[in-house]
Amino acid sequence: MKMKIVYLLSTAIIITIVATGTLLAGSKADPVIVKNEVILQKGPGEYTEVRHIVLKGSNEEIGRALADIAQKDYKASLVKYASPIYAKARLEYMKRNYPILLERMKGVARSYGLSLDDTDLDTSSLYYCMPAPKCSAAFFPARISANKHNFYVLNRDYYLASMSEIMDAKRLPGEGDFLSRMFVIEMYPDKGYPSIAIGALDLLNMHVDVVNSKGLSVAMLEDDTYGMERIMKDLSRQSGLNMSQAIRLIVDTCATVEEAKTALLNNKISVTLLPTHFMVMDSSGRSFIYERSSKDFSDRFLDNNGLPQLITNHSVCDYPTVDKFPKAPEDDYDTFNRYRRLDEYVRGHSGKYSIEDGKHAMSLVYGCVNEATEGGYHALPLRTLYTAVVDIDERAISVKFYLRDGKIDPATGVPELVFSKPFEFKLKE
Repeated sequence: MKMKIVYLLSTAIIITIVATGTLLAGSKADPVIVKNEVILQKGPGEYTEVRHIVLKGSNEEIGRALADIAQKDYKASLVKYASPIYAKARLEYMKRNYPILLERMKGVARSYGLSLDDTDLDTSSLYYCMPAPKCSAAFFPARISANKHNFYVLNRDYYLASMSEIMDAKRLPGEGDFLSRMFVIEMYPDKGYPSIAIGALDLLNMHVDVVNSKGLSVAMLEDDTYGMERIMKDLSRQSGLNMSQAIRLIVDTCATVEEAKTALLNNKISVTLLPTHFMVMDSSGRSFIYERSSKDFSDRFLDNNGLPQLITNHSVCDYPTVDKFPKAPEDDYDTFNRYRRLDEYVRGHSGKYSIEDGKHAMSLVYGCVNEATEGGYHALPLRTLYTAVVDIDERAISVKFYLRDGKIDPATGVPELVFSKPFEFKLKE
């Protein structure tokens, strides 16, 4: 999918916001914030910074604490609705359908010094960056895994560039690298299931690899074949839930894939900013891919039926099997090429799958190109920004983050990727 400059420009305009926030001064420790520290500092010539956030308390206090962090550490601002009726309708929707997020919205409003019942600012998101990363993922059910655990492995890929450069403009003075500030967040709320997630872009919702205390896990990926013309680009007119909020809903409230399907069918969900789809897995070994049909916008569930389930950046609904794929493109990074590679690995594998097998599968589809025609508006370097292993049964995540390019392979001209040491996280009892 070609990146659309119209989308990027409209996003930049929408996120020019009026709220500046009213954080309280002082050094008194916040009891809700158990941890808020940068665990991976960006060194000279390195790309990625990672923050570890642990929050425990009521959902309102968690929302307030996240908004405090978003303002102080990320300079996040709120989207202004097109008119007050959108704010009123959104508030009523959350009261009926997602009271946990409503409580967090109350906390966000407190942090920004707003009255939730009398504001035309959207407190349901804390954006500090926008577009979604490319990616590849594979889920292995317990019955075919070597350690008898359900687990999935995933690469997160995107461009090494600033937002301005992605928009085909010059980097602004002092502008940082886009998607170079990630976070790992643990939340232990008074209502709803505890969860641990890797995220970026939006502190409140954009938790793209997440597992909850019941062993329900979700991985969100971009869908490059859905079509930019079919998505909602104007955040000021949003209603119901966007895709990342739908993921948070099922992680907060669902224990099984069946519960997740029901929750998705019972909510109004919009495909916003960029087309995405996601894979939902649970500790029974079941999984499904959720997509919105590009033909009639209906909800579609694609079940794994006890087998490994693969997902990259094209619609599985439109391209259910490899034989339905278009002709193999020359661009090595293309979503269909990556899926083919993973499919060939799974079909050629004998015996059960170990964690190391999963890591090896991801190494076959690392993003390491200097001109990704699949998604780039123009020639930009693209790299795998992290590789994660999510052990669903252990409620644990192991993840290594991209630091820099290493030595150039003289045969291919492609650099090796230098990653950080693996970081280990586990949801507490």
